[in-house]
Amino acid sequence: MEEYFAQFREMKGISPIDGVTIKSVHLDNLMMTWMEFTEGAQLPEHSHPHEQITIVVEGIIELTVQGTSRVLEKGGVAVVPSGVVHSARIIEGPAVAIDGWNPLREDYIMPGKGVS
Repeated sequence: MEEYFAQFREMKGISPIDGVTIKSVHLDNLMMTWMEFTEGAQLPEHSHPHEQITIVVEGIIELTVQGTSRVLEKGGVAVVPSGVVHSARIIEGPAVAIDGWNPLREDYIMPGKGVS
């Protein structure tokens, strides 16, 4: 690992969808992402083989998991098991969520290993 410490707000990220920026750090078996959203941004329904835990840090996000929707504010948590369909809509932004992943999402790995 090149470094042991970082500031997500200062890191470069990727923007796979309009209004969404993803920044990540990882070890061999654990990944955390910092997801920044503009107000009105939407993540369409999708599923993936990764387990996911989402914690809302800023803003208001409506998350739908397996057809059940909840409006989450700062400190709100959602768990998404492997293969479960889910989506998100940003009600009040900018919004930030931290996601924990297992296994690693290869598509979210930033250049380098670990904090980069």
